[in-house]
Amino acid sequence: MQWSTNLFQAIRETGPEPHPGSKLEGWVRGAGFQKVHCEKFQIPIGPWAKSKRLKDLGMFNLAQLLDGLEGFSLRPLCQQRGFDRDEVLELLDNVRAEMTDRRIHGQFDL
Repeated sequence: MQWSTNLFQAIRETGPEPHPGSKLEGWVRGAGFQKVHCEKFQIPIGPWAKSKRLKDLGMFNLAQLLDGLEGFSLRPLCQQRGFDRDEVLELLDNVRAEMTDRRIHGQFDL
């Protein structure tokens, strides 16, 4: 929670919206489109889902998150939130442990 709260706040401070999903329909309608259909998809993080398709998708999602975690966390947390590098790396060790814990059923809403 500490990682995601700080990361998303740091991203907001630099301009882009880190959670655009709930705003997309309004943005599209605001641009003049009228026949807009929005659908939310739940994407698991890790292999905890029961169906093979979602289990595979969760593994791909986990792999890409673990691979990029340091790359997309260091700069915003150090520059915007005032963490030092070692502090971020220690935090990311905890994030990796939680992401790979099968008892935690994390997911993205897309």
